[in-house]
Amino acid sequence: MSETLHAVLEEMNAEVGAGPEVYWPSRFWERLNALHDAQLNDSGLRSFKRTVNQSYYNWVLGLRDPQTRSLVSWWLTHPTPSVVGARIVDWQGFESQSRRNPLESRPRRWLYQMAVATLWERARAIDRLHLLDRLEEPSLGSPVAVHHRGRNISQDLGNSVLELYSISEALGTDRPGGKGVVELGAGYGRLAWLYLMAFPGIRYVVVDIPPALALSQWYLTTLLPDRKFFPFRRFASYADVSTEFDMAEVAFLTPNQLDLIPPQDAALFVNVSSLHEMRPDQIQRYVALVDRHTSGVFYSKQWRTWTNPDDGLSLSQADYPILASWQTIYSRQHPVQTAFFEAAYRIGSHSLSHDSAPLLGSAASSEVALIQRTKR
Repeated sequence: MSETLHAVLEEMNAEVGAGPEVYWPSRFWERLNALHDAQLNDSGLRSFKRTVNQSYYNWVLGLRDPQTRSLVSWWLTHPTPSVVGARIVDWQGFESQSRRNPLESRPRRWLYQMAVATLWERARAIDRLHLLDRLEEPSLGSPVAVHHRGRNISQDLGNSVLELYSISEALGTDRPGGKGVVELGAGYGRLAWLYLMAFPGIRYVVVDIPPALALSQWYLTTLLPDRKFFPFRRFASYADVSTEFDMAEVAFLTPNQLDLIPPQDAALFVNVSSLHEMRPDQIQRYVALVDRHTSGVFYSKQWRTWTNPDDGLSLSQADYPILASWQTIYSRQHPVQTAFFEAAYRIGSHSLSHDSAPLLGSAASSEVALIQRTKR
């Protein structure tokens, strides 16, 4: 790990630790962050897509994975012979969370490249903006890219395009208007990068805990050096940073800092695959912050059922709380990651207090079943 990254992580960790306990990482994320620190120490920033990224939204993709089965089903009804010619560019150094490389197996590599190419075709079939014809997976971070259709493709870009069009359906337009996007739990910034490339000039606020926040800040500032950034810094009052923050196109905050800034009136608030990794009190708090900072649409993509062994909790889709004032636009099984649901809610004026608004769903009262079984 470089001295610069180490210094940034120290400042970010100090900021989170000095904030309210509700924003501290859950035990689940304490364990994953220890793994990520070790991976970054061993392999560095420039290989993070081969290591840390397998804890974000890049999947190892086995035969029993529900999304592999859904991709096979889609291909059988939309046969695309070109996926057979897809090839992994370089699979060395890839690590699952067990720190082993499943791609050392030739059959596993074949399955991976076929599945990623099919995912790409699945996303390309609805890509009316032709994003996948114009963009390819950035080489920064050394992704395990698959060469297909004359370019390097990835799960991350394919999944991000699918998410963008689901969000467009909820927004009723492709480009988020108003004061842009807030994303909680952005990982290294895969979706943020797509939005910033697709819609130059939009505002994007990334909110996360370290080391993910440090990764996304390094990744996006490196790839988009001409944008106006508000890099992470510690501040006690919004007044101390208001001018620079308000002028920024892309800003980076720790979760507790959302309490320090005024309502953002975001056209879009996004959370992909992280609410279930929190304690019930944290889920309730973040839902309140979604309401406080959104004047548009909240897009949520989470496990339909999930077990958090570290914190001793289990959640199902019905347990995710929503505010009584929100209007459900859709709530449905995701077409590719079928073990996930995606939901979109329209959020209006902030007539309800973000501290006292009534919640719907059993997680709101923290009545989540204790369990003894593991995640998978």
